Amino acid sequence: MTNTHWDPVRYGLFGDERRRPAKDLIARLPKPADGFVPRHIVDLGCGPGSITALLDQAYRTPENPDVRIVGIDSSSEMLETASTRGENIEWQQADIAQWEPDEPIDILFSNAALQWVPEHAKLFPRLTRFLRPGGLLAIQVPNNFLAPSHQLIGEAGIEWRDAVAEATQQIRIMRPGDYFDVLSPDCDAIDLWQTQYCHVLHSEDPVFDWTSSTALRPVLAALPDDNARAAFCEKYKTRLKQVYPPREDGITLFPFNRLFMIARKRDA
Repeated sequence: MTNTHWDPVRYGLFGDERRRPAKDLIARLPKPADGFVPRHIVDLGCGPGSITALLDQAYRTPENPDVRIVGIDSSSEMLETASTRGENIEWQQADIAQWEPDEPIDILFSNAALQWVPEHAKLFPRLTRFLRPGGLLAIQVPNNFLAPSHQLIGEAGIEWRDAVAEATQQIRIMRPGDYFDVLSPDCDAIDLWQTQYCHVLHSEDPVFDWTSSTALRPVLAALPDDNARAAFCEKYKTRLKQVYPPREDGITLFPFNRLFMIARKRDA
């Protein structure tokens, strides 16, 4: 994953919107009441821990009080925020690309993190190997990279095209069918779906505020100096307002696509 600075406060500006896909993914998973009682759950790319806490709420039940839940993230800033939470969750700093668990996993969960990790055709089979037989891989990744919010990054950064192109190369996902192909050798009951959320945003530059805490981070870090960053941001904000204009009531509607998948590891 990229090592550029993460700002938990800025990332949390859209906390409800960023939690909603995770809630939708968790809702599709079997629960202890259904007879599925996991002993070990890992949240890859846990960020400030709010999603990991939702997993704790869903699975630390009277039927399953001793479930082990672990949050993994590469950002010390994010983990510092997560560590202030009160849940009985383990927090570990690690790069997902090199991380390995210390015991087999029943649910390997990741919400909006794996797009930062390269080579999904190799990564996903590797993650599946960490599951117990019958364990679940539950993943959500943004699938908005062809939308204007992301395409305009290149347009605004044309003066620094090489640096911007290299920075945006960090974020990659595959097509849904490609994920099916890499998961199917080891998994059954593979469920893939896409959802477009229409976020209702309030602020002067809401889409810029959204991307600046995620996709824009490596781009801003790659620009040569503060003057370049200021010029880029001004161009980008102007184009965003043209494509995502505020309504008369001040609200900006921001469509955002996400790809979901749940795969069950075959029994031995």
